Amino acid sequence: MAGPQKLSAVNIDKPDFALDFELWPCYFTAMSYIVFARKYRPQTFDDVIGQSHITTTLKNAIAQSRVAHAYIFAGPRGVGKTTTARIFAKALNCDKGPTAKPCNKCLSCAEITGGSSLDILEIDGASNRGIEEIRSLRENVKFAPSKGRFKIYIIDEVHMLTPEAFNALLKTLEEPPPHVKFIFATTSPHKVPATILSRCQRFDFRRLATRDILGNLKTIVKDEKLNVKDDALDMIAKYGDGSMRNAQVILDQITSFSQGKVGVEDVTKILGVVDDEILFGISGAMKDRDAALALSIIDRLVNEGKDVVQVVLGLIEHFRNISVAKISPEADALIDAGPDKVALYRAEAERFTIEEMLYAIYTLSNTIDFIRKSTLARIPFEAALVKLTHVPSVIPLPDIVSRMESMQKNIAPSAHPSSGPANSLKAANKPEAPREPEDPGAPYLPAEESAASDKTAHSPAPKAGVAAPDLEEMTACWAKVVNYIRPKKISIASYLQEGYPASIDGGVLTLGFPRECQFHKDVLESLENKRIIEDAVREVTGLDLKVSLAIVEPAGSDSGMGTQDADGELPVAGGAEDSDPIVKAALSIFSGKISAGGNGKAG
Repeated sequence: MAGPQKLSAVNIDKPDFALDFELWPCYFTAMSYIVFARKYRPQTFDDVIGQSHITTTLKNAIAQSRVAHAYIFAGPRGVGKTTTARIFAKALNCDKGPTAKPCNKCLSCAEITGGSSLDILEIDGASNRGIEEIRSLRENVKFAPSKGRFKIYIIDEVHMLTPEAFNALLKTLEEPPPHVKFIFATTSPHKVPATILSRCQRFDFRRLATRDILGNLKTIVKDEKLNVKDDALDMIAKYGDGSMRNAQVILDQITSFSQGKVGVEDVTKILGVVDDEILFGISGAMKDRDAALALSIIDRLVNEGKDVVQVVLGLIEHFRNISVAKISPEADALIDAGPDKVALYRAEAERFTIEEMLYAIYTLSNTIDFIRKSTLARIPFEAALVKLTHVPSVIPLPDIVSRMESMQKNIAPSAHPSSGPANSLKAANKPEAPREPEDPGAPYLPAEESAASDKTAHSPAPKAGVAAPDLEEMTACWAKVVNYIRPKKISIASYLQEGYPASIDGGVLTLGFPRECQFHKDVLESLENKRIIEDAVREVTGLDLKVSLAIVEPAGSDSGMGTQDADGELPVAGGAEDSDPIVKAALSIFSGKISAGGNGKAG
């Protein structure tokens, strides 16, 4: 480096400039350095890594003389799209071709490799995206190639062309001259119009596996005689993110940064990533419920200039690797890490349950969204870690279910099932029919005998062979009555679903409807609809009952109204509030009482 620096200080106007002329070779040697991404670019189909499904197809197409006139190569950046296009061009124009194995020695191959071939035109779609450039291309395709067999147009980032440019290209692309081939490369195939895609053979390039990138990096390190640790290469291949070019650029940069042996510390400094020791420290603080330690780690990372988003993403991947190590016996193949680090993940996995790890991943993922919406990235991250260090152990769902089942078995029922909440609610929605005032001279009867005598007094004598009508039995089979009517007239069945048997008195079945279902009641009041209901009751229950419809207010409602019969009269239901189980429960919970006005409001 001393040579170029000294050369830059030389004044070319001085006569003694010729004395320093020996510095020029050093200057040109420094300027002619070729980066790894260009120096180790594949030159044959066999050199292309991780895209065998494409290279095999292209080689077979050349061998069988089935080369199409237009191709589109789609895929992520740095996976070999433009490189494959150049190799394909060499295979078509090689002096020994068309051949699936270009010689890379003839003049045509050398010119294509050096980028000086007049028959291979590489166009940047981002800077030549207008209609004028495409019109110029259309004029030039008419001319035959200067030396080779084909004139090949390689348009990179073709999705950047304007709609007008695409339209101008359509006709030429569909019927090009026989000596012209088109190869389009794009990272966003969804932005290419369907009219263009339908005229091309499409090849989708895959993201490269980490092991493939790692193998290429080891080859470069060996050829360049570099001193790079294996764990550093693992990290570089991982952060290449499926792109060979990205990984090669990172290796090139880190090699320039470190003059000696390249280790993981050098990689973390260049990439700004978080060391695994930090990630294990954060996960350990979470398991130990040590929020202070977690916050101190965050403070150190922020002071070192680490990107909080990258730290959170690294922590998410860290918990992902721990969960994989806990779940899968083949963690070595599913985690992009060496055997030693996988062993650390397995040891850490013993401290966490699956539920705890999933909870951490979901919490950190939500933190990413929070950070992107906020100008203060540190605070959401700190809040997330405080939450994760203070949350109690996450109990697996099967354990919760088993505990609930055990509690249910151990708790004895406090009352008969008929007095449960569901039946209490049914009783609340089905008020009793109004009873006549008791005769002062009548003998005293217990409640059960009194109810039986009332039922006997008000119920008609049953027919021979037919049991006396019972409201509970009618309620139990009411769904069958509705289902019986449904195939005959679905509208009646739909309206009846809003009602229920309220009472049976004197051979009359009273169906109750809430006040908001006044329309349903009015529709069912017609003689024809009543006849259908009565026939269904007779067929299902065997009871010959007349049907009456009424609007019913639930017991204890604010209106203080009972059951409204078909004539619109409202009988008084005295003393129902104190005996209603729901009202009793409400009064007990809220320490209330029935007001003297009898309007059902707790005082």
